[in-house]
Amino acid sequence: MNDSRNNILKLAGSAWGQRASILIVIVVIMAIVQPRFFTSGNMLSILLAIAFYGVIASGMLFVVLIGGIDLAVGSEAALGGTVFTMYVLNHDMTTGAFFIGFLLALLVAVGVGLLHGFFDAYLGMPSFVVTLATQYALYGLIQYMTNLNYLTVLRPLGLFYQLGNGKLFGVPSPVIWFIIIAVIVAFILKKTPFGRRVYAVGGNPRAAELVGVSAKFHKMAAYVICSVTASVAGMLLVSMNMVSSYKTAAGYEGPVMMAIVIGAVNLMGGEGTMGGVFFGALLVGIINNMLILVGIDTDYKDFVQGIIIIVAVALNVYTSRRSRGIVDQKRRRALFRRS
Repeated sequence: MNDSRNNILKLAGSAWGQRASILIVIVVIMAIVQPRFFTSGNMLSILLAIAFYGVIASGMLFVVLIGGIDLAVGSEAALGGTVFTMYVLNHDMTTGAFFIGFLLALLVAVGVGLLHGFFDAYLGMPSFVVTLATQYALYGLIQYMTNLNYLTVLRPLGLFYQLGNGKLFGVPSPVIWFIIIAVIVAFILKKTPFGRRVYAVGGNPRAAELVGVSAKFHKMAAYVICSVTASVAGMLLVSMNMVSSYKTAAGYEGPVMMAIVIGAVNLMGGEGTMGGVFFGALLVGIINNMLILVGIDTDYKDFVQGIIIIVAVALNVYTSRRSRGIVDQKRRRALFRRS
């Protein structure tokens, strides 16, 4: 009986046990409070929100794993979307312009990521300060590039339109992009030497350097990956909305960081998984949707959202400690028997 109880607690305390418990509670509450939650149209809205947050959070995961943070992901997304849209519009929305514009936006993102990595890895500047300053600088740059105007695409056709509005077997293209990126990130972190070294750098940079792992290189690479995924999200957003401006992804930094925290990624570095980030993005998307459906006033939305997230994280920490306590107790008993 005790073993069964301990196994249940251990399962509940596992990473996926915690996530499933939180998700089930929220879904049950929504089923009671708002039946519209389960309509196909609402499910589609949730999937799209998750996709955009998730694409950015997938890249942010690398930065957090190495012990940094990127507060400029919203402006990086807006910059990528602006560069992409400007090039396509200036070249008559041809297929060639689509691919060149896409690659150009990614190259600009690589440059921003290298800049962040240089300030962090080589100058030792706090990533919080650097990326916060960059956020304002990029928003200013975008306003200069667009002359404070919105770039509107009036012809909903071609690859530009399909990028954010296309579907494959009924699944919206932004969701497919998120799934592909999530699978790639999970593979890199679990199956490649680069992924293992990212964890090593985040866990203990000095120890990593002693065994021949370049902390500077991996920090630079992490910021580049983050900036690139943010740029991809920005291009998906402008394609879906058919309009680009410095406000394209304004405010996305908050939900992305929520997805990271709820996904049990250690903000000190060295601990976290793509599976956790996927769950975090899912939960953030559902929470935002839930608040809209129940008619929470915009003035109170952030407050309610913050309370829900604190409760979710507290539950996560509690069940983790409970599970570790059970495991430690078993180990002590085993050692006592051996002695």
